[in-house]
Amino acid sequence: MSIGGRFLEIRKARGLNQVDVAAAIDVSHGALVNYEKGLREPPATAIIAFSRTYNVNPSWLLLGEGRPEQSSLDDLHSRSINIAWAYLTRGGDTVEREHLIKLSSALFQYLMEHGDISDTMSEKLLSLSA
Repeated sequence: MSIGGRFLEIRKARGLNQVDVAAAIDVSHGALVNYEKGLREPPATAIIAFSRTYNVNPSWLLLGEGRPEQSSLDDLHSRSINIAWAYLTRGGDTVEREHLIKLSSALFQYLMEHGDISDTMSEKLLSLSA
């Protein structure tokens, strides 16, 4: 799928019209139509504007890798620590710093690559890392 195809996917998923999206990313309506049809590649300025305006992962827009949703690194880092902490403290034992670092690092890496983690996957990953 092209970058423009990913623009189209996000636009339709969010119920946005072409005129509003084109104005929001500062391109003409015709240019957006050409991007979405794959007739023209959008310039970097349009890709950046789209990513920022609609909070879309720029790696996903450019390469189709990862997930469309964009989370800040701080959010992912906090989330990985919270999941690891909950796992390590569920038995009421004292948590060793090294274990927390090891588990949260593994979770952070997973979240960076995939954007989200299910409860089942976090259990599997945590049990393998513990």
